[in-house]
Amino acid sequence: MFFAQTSLDGESGPQYGSACGKPSMKTDEPKRIRHVMLMVDPPIPARFDGIMRHAKERGWRLTVANRLVRAPRGWDGDGAIVTLRGDPAVLRFVEDLSRRGIPVVDLTLHRPDVALPRVIPDYRGAGLLAARHFADIGLKRTAWFSVEWSNVQRLFFEGLADGMAGVASGSGGPAGPPARFVLSRLVSRSRLDDPDRFAAILGPHLASLPKPVGLLAYNDEEAARLLGLCLDAGLRVPDEIAILGIGNDAFLCENQAVPLSSVDDELERCGFLGACLLERLMDGEPPPTAPVLVPCTRVWARQSTGVLATENPILRRVLERLCSRLANPPSMAQLAEEAGVSRATLDRIFQRELGRPAHAELLRRRLIRAKELLSDSALPIAEISRVCGFCNPGYFAVAFSRAEGVTPRRWRRGETNVNKRERKIAPPNREKRHGT
Repeated sequence: MFFAQTSLDGESGPQYGSACGKPSMKTDEPKRIRHVMLMVDPPIPARFDGIMRHAKERGWRLTVANRLVRAPRGWDGDGAIVTLRGDPAVLRFVEDLSRRGIPVVDLTLHRPDVALPRVIPDYRGAGLLAARHFADIGLKRTAWFSVEWSNVQRLFFEGLADGMAGVASGSGGPAGPPARFVLSRLVSRSRLDDPDRFAAILGPHLASLPKPVGLLAYNDEEAARLLGLCLDAGLRVPDEIAILGIGNDAFLCENQAVPLSSVDDELERCGFLGACLLERLMDGEPPPTAPVLVPCTRVWARQSTGVLATENPILRRVLERLCSRLANPPSMAQLAEEAGVSRATLDRIFQRELGRPAHAELLRRRLIRAKELLSDSALPIAEISRVCGFCNPGYFAVAFSRAEGVTPRRWRRGETNVNKRERKIAPPNREKRHGT
């Protein structure tokens, strides 16, 4: 058992008082040090970074307990942040704290049967985001992989399935539900980490999937495991199997033979907002009536999904030409001539394969590229507009706002239209509340 304690009474960083339910102004009153237990496993750095942002400002004294074989005895602090799964020691500890009226915040939804205040990623939203990413690269067939199957994996999978159903209905093309591979249902639990058994069982399943296919893994570690299996089996990534993880562990994703794309599940923000919620609960405020959902809004695209996936060779060549010349693409007549078909035939191919005309696909690709530049570069918005082929910044702003619900400038600042769901955790206006 690992058991460590640290005090965070040093100089505070940026002020987050308004987000955490307390004014950040200085007072002459002595600051009460709160003792907070962290039982967060696995110890993903992003979660701890988020908790640290709040804890350092508030001067919390943190006790960290991981890999428990029993609940800590005699601990009598002010609150706890946990990731509640199947560990009986953690469950007993949480039940004991609840009986004593000590607030606990859970950062997962693996145990929905246990009533706790929670701040969690929007798991279904992450699955929908993965489906959208696969659709962006032209994939209509997808699959899911995880070692285990729990409530969280189920929500990710349901989001993927719902998203792909929407892709199918919008494109008019065939797209069945995602295939699902859960390793614990294919091999005995004693052999879950056996690489030979893993390859022998899962390899034929992957080889038999209709290609091209997008494969979503529960986390980046499992995505890396899949990548190794695909490469060993001679399956081309991303051309045959495009692999997408969840978590965006940059060290793991970028140090693979084929760098892995990944959905950002916002664990740092979850950790920070979870700490904010715990602060409010320790202040005596009532818990939220439902889990606070933190939106997942971004896929970090790398080589493992860097493909324009379509089985139609004509459409594939045309899309490659469009994407290589977004700022000044050839006319549809030129593209049709280069592809050796009539303009009418090319229009029918776009509509049949993608469910939209060529001009709509060109706009969609331009907006995808614009979002990449807004996130990953410091280019002025006017320059991004020009690079992506928009006739002027005003039209770019209108087109972007119609697609995303916010202007490019607000999107760059992280103000997406789905962020409204985070307002559940926003503290009440204390001055107004006490003034009424």
